[in-house]
Amino acid sequence: MAEAREVASLGGYDDEFVNSVDEDLHCSICHLPLKEAVQTGKCGHRFCKQCLDEHFRRLELKREPLNCPVDRNILIRDTDIFPDKATEGKIRSFVIKCPGDGCLWTGELRSKTDHLTSCWLKMVACTNKNCSETMTRNNLQKHVTTACPWKILRCTHCSESHPECKTEGHHAECKKFPLNCSQNCGAVIPREEISAHIERDCPLTIISCPYFDHMGCEAKIQRREVESHLQAAMRLHLDLACVKLGDTQKKLEETTRKLQKLENSFNVIEKDIHCSEEIDTFTWRIDGFSEVLRKAKSGEKTCIDSSPFYRCGYKCKLSLDPNGDGALKNTHLSVYLTIMKGKYDAILTWPFQKKVTFTVIDQQEKAKDRKNIVNSFIAESKRENFKRPVKEENIGWGLAKFVSHEELQKRRYIVDGTIFIQLRITSSVVTVFLNS
Repeated sequence: MAEAREVASLGGYDDEFVNSVDEDLHCSICHLPLKEAVQTGKCGHRFCKQCLDEHFRRLELKREPLNCPVDRNILIRDTDIFPDKATEGKIRSFVIKCPGDGCLWTGELRSKTDHLTSCWLKMVACTNKNCSETMTRNNLQKHVTTACPWKILRCTHCSESHPECKTEGHHAECKKFPLNCSQNCGAVIPREEISAHIERDCPLTIISCPYFDHMGCEAKIQRREVESHLQAAMRLHLDLACVKLGDTQKKLEETTRKLQKLENSFNVIEKDIHCSEEIDTFTWRIDGFSEVLRKAKSGEKTCIDSSPFYRCGYKCKLSLDPNGDGALKNTHLSVYLTIMKGKYDAILTWPFQKKVTFTVIDQQEKAKDRKNIVNSFIAESKRENFKRPVKEENIGWGLAKFVSHEELQKRRYIVDGTIFIQLRITSSVVTVFLNS
């Protein structure tokens, strides 16, 4: 019986029937009119489906065999329990009263659900989120829209929606909520504009004198007092202006001196950049050139580079292959010009477009007797060799067929193993003495 009392609330119809329900239509567990009636096949006892399921669940927890709660006959759930449709239909045809307090409706049990969906006296829950209040259906609309603390209201300042009970908390952080200026100037400003008001507009904000940056006046005054301060401090501001003017004049003189120094430095740089006849000779001397040539002919790699030098602002170097290059190997002297990354590149004209002339100097004692060997080429702008260097230096370009070995032996081009070569760029000449 104790078990029956514990499960009584699980099954059984607890409605108020107009006529009494026969005892044999009551559940043997909850003792209420059968709900979803089931019957045992062995002993014929009837139970509410939920009541019997709960009885079986308790037995399974105790690891006991399933049995009938009336006579304890062993039951098999799948084969000994059957829905009792006839009994269920009979019970659902009984007439009941509406459970709503004051409602006069009566009808068959099977019509109860349809009636309760529209019964004005049925207890229902508030439809507002988070509200746990219940009331009769006829009072629901008034509660939801008027009395419920969880009804949704729109903020009159920012138009955001919040439950009525959260309105005060929202106002404490609403960016549009009007507040008095914190400096008590009398202005009422939205919360989000308070800082800007104090910084830009509030007449009570302490600010620096307008002449602080220009003249150095260190007075601190309220914004509303600016005009009176300017009138009262006119003499002070004039004195400060004179001091400022004197300082400015000194700085101007100092700046002028610095500019003059920069101009002088620029003139030096400009002299480096522009070709000048006075400084266009640069020498590279090769001593023991005959030995260098002999080694080259024997197969040794003997390509020689000059020291880097500047010409017309461009940083350059010369390269010399004593035994020729490619098809001219063993027959000619080859010479090349290499453009290197230099300190004036940013202000030079690119690509390098100049006439380049190489000269082997005849070392006759008298200049009038000399017959120099001269050859030249024009730097082509489309070649990568003459574009502004990205790496430390470009690939060299020049004359593979500069002068033949045979011609070098005809005159005094090689004297005591030394040879001299001249380089001319445009109208300027750079004399290069190539040293081995």
